[in-house]
Amino acid sequence: MSRASSVCALRTQKFLFIIFRLAAPRFTTPINLAGPTNLGLLQSPPREGMHMRLFALVAAGAILYLPLTVRSQTDTALKLSTSNPRAVAEFRAGVNDLQNISFESAASHFKAAIDADPNFGLARVLFAITDGTLTPAQLTTEVNRGVEDATSHGNTSEVVLALAYREAALNHPEPMKVFFRTASQLMPSDRLAGFMAAGGIFATTLPAMQEFVARYPDYPVGYNSLAYLSWFGGDRAAALAAAKRQVELNPNAPNPHDTYAEILQWNGNFAEATAHYKQAASLSPRFPEAYAGLAEVAALQGQYDQARAYLNQAIANAWTPSQKLNYMRQIAGTYALQGSGAALATQLGAIAAEAKAQHNPQVAAIAYAQLAAVQANAGNASAAHQSLAMAKAASADVPWAVYYYGAMSHAMLKHWSPAAQELASLKARADADASVSNNMVAAAEGFQLTQQGKAADALRILMAADTTNPLVMNRIAEAHAALGHTSEAAAWNNKAISNYALNLADFTMVNSRRRAREAVTGAGRQ
Repeated sequence: MSRASSVCALRTQKFLFIIFRLAAPRFTTPINLAGPTNLGLLQSPPREGMHMRLFALVAAGAILYLPLTVRSQTDTALKLSTSNPRAVAEFRAGVNDLQNISFESAASHFKAAIDADPNFGLARVLFAITDGTLTPAQLTTEVNRGVEDATSHGNTSEVVLALAYREAALNHPEPMKVFFRTASQLMPSDRLAGFMAAGGIFATTLPAMQEFVARYPDYPVGYNSLAYLSWFGGDRAAALAAAKRQVELNPNAPNPHDTYAEILQWNGNFAEATAHYKQAASLSPRFPEAYAGLAEVAALQGQYDQARAYLNQAIANAWTPSQKLNYMRQIAGTYALQGSGAALATQLGAIAAEAKAQHNPQVAAIAYAQLAAVQANAGNASAAHQSLAMAKAASADVPWAVYYYGAMSHAMLKHWSPAAQELASLKARADADASVSNNMVAAAEGFQLTQQGKAADALRILMAADTTNPLVMNRIAEAHAALGHTSEAAAWNNKAISNYALNLADFTMVNSRRRAREAVTGAGRQ
């Protein structure tokens, strides 16, 4: 699917938690960046015991207490209660885009459906979870109203689906699963309900999705999920085959081509990836992520101006302001990967200004913190200190990534006391917040130890982290280099360079890739 992938992977690294959305890596960052709510969160395996039984009872109770007029619905496919023909047509178009993983277009159709029939509760819930511009409070209000409207005006299937999608949006995984399974039992011929009951995309397991695809071999989106799960499971051939099959089943939608292109890119097949990204960009509805994919392939080949040209096309085709902001961040990534510090500093300043204009203080804070790291790397201590102060003042809730970049900035300046303080703050946030990346903590601490002449201690910490992460790989290489382990350092840097699952919005990834490249080639910064 393209740039949505998994939090466990890189853009694949696109830190958007999902149940349906697999826009794979392209949005992975240390913080959830105001993208579409994407139908809930990456789900963990079902918990056994009292909690699961309690959720099941609550869900079952909700169904039992539906109005009698609603519970009388016994159709085995989704029948819509609205009598407004425009609402029906727009809803059907939205569902088509939803299962084709074109969320922004889907949102526009669901919005048109509720404009035509304001009491169309299921359409309202689906609009809320695909829109991407609602605040958390607005999202909660909309999905709750949608469930109320479905209960008052809808049929049983509509109510159960509205409840399922609401629980997904509110990150209530256990009742969500119960409702989707109930919906699938009510509507056994509804493949989308069956797909969601199977776990969606990364909310499921590889065996579960293999079983789903065996039951519905002609349903394209199942192969989208199967492709990514196979890749992350280490079976590249199966991933490529599944992605190709999705294209064969659904050749006129953009996302299948984007998914296939991304898997091809990760496999190092750049020419084929480029062809499918271009195909995705040419299809309707507009799919700006295809331009982001083209930018990744160009950047991987050192074609940085071309990459930025593609990202400017992505901006021109963006559906929402938050998408535009993300592509601006990817442009910054091209400068970081290129090693063009002055241009990178200018772009980060533009990102901070745009984030402020969009009332997104956390993204502004992170941009200032990243700017501090750029300035520290250039040896400009006063500018770095000023940018760190601006980062911490930008948001009342300081993003944890600010502490990471603070620790890195001070370490590059060899200001060990403030570096230790920033690292301690990062560790404290990690202890209190499960979303804080342990890899980032290990990377920050490992870097400090290596710079302090304690590379052996750094290695012990880094080798306990995720050694498939490009940031960790590069830190391991630098520790080995400090110890005089030339061949080991080169091997780890080459691993980082040969990882083609690039996320240009991931500042640590692109910088790690640049540092690894410079270490191997001996090239310096521009």
